[in-house]
Amino acid sequence: MVLFASGVQTGHQASGFDMPRSLLDLPLRLRGVFFCSYLALQGALLVRAQRSPDFVFGFQMFNASSDMKISLFRQVRRKGRARLVPVVDGTWQVKDSTGGTRDVHWQDRVHDGVLANLDRSEHASYGLEAQLFRLQFALRDVMAHLSPGDDTEALVAVVETLKNGREPGRVRLRADRP
Repeated sequence: MVLFASGVQTGHQASGFDMPRSLLDLPLRLRGVFFCSYLALQGALLVRAQRSPDFVFGFQMFNASSDMKISLFRQVRRKGRARLVPVVDGTWQVKDSTGGTRDVHWQDRVHDGVLANLDRSEHASYGLEAQLFRLQFALRDVMAHLSPGDDTEALVAVVETLKNGREPGRVRLRADRP
């Protein structure tokens, strides 16, 4: 404990009790090891980010100017043949256990502002590849949570893409019932 001319005490016991040591109050030798480990971890995160579709932990100075329009279809079996039925306004009807019908809503499981909006052009936040990656997971999630009475065999998303003003493209994603 040090007492200054002004009467102010400093040190761990200034308030009359021992303060706990910080976990980062390392001995001098371990500080170098901690520093190198920290830099190696940061470097690994940066390298991984460039390989990730959504660039998590990566840095992009300029956001890609991409747009996408998602059209959702259900694959159902009618008269022995597989048919694609458009999903209008993100809703379709299924039979429940009592023989009645109930509505299934895409937005009940998909809450992302871009992915929840169907049949409307949206800015692909975080880049087109990232949103397509997330859409594939959303399709799988909805399929995994469908009731057994739902006759949907697969969900198919047809995505019209426009990346950085280039020629428009079309991507087709599919998720089958697990």
